[in-house]
Amino acid sequence: MPKYFVAVFGDPEPGKDAVESGIYTPDAKYAPFRPNAGDVMLLYCTNGYSRHPIKVPGIGVVLRVDREHIEYRWLPFDQAISKAEIDRNFDSDDVGKMRLIHFASHWLFEISRESFSKTVGDRAIAWGKL
Repeated sequence: MPKYFVAVFGDPEPGKDAVESGIYTPDAKYAPFRPNAGDVMLLYCTNGYSRHPIKVPGIGVVLRVDREHIEYRWLPFDQAISKAEIDRNFDSDDVGKMRLIHFASHWLFEISRESFSKTVGDRAIAWGKL
């Protein structure tokens, strides 16, 4: 059974990963563990990410993990998930974790299957954007 995570993306300035890139480089200080192939990440963009501010534009299915990077299959949503939707659908523990993201723009944390499922719901993948 897969695990579910939130991968936080800050501004994709030079040297930083873009959410659509399929590569995520978490800050080791804020990601003391690694996902495994088959795990799923909600790809959350902070306010500093101009293309998708304070939204989850898609998910990433983990393909490969090494010491520094997480490679994932980028699957964009037809409609991004807003922060308000996350706050409504995450369980209380996961909402608490989301409140801490202002400390780092490349933080990775695990969430419950229920938080993931309620937040994503029946949202469609935008296959035409791949």
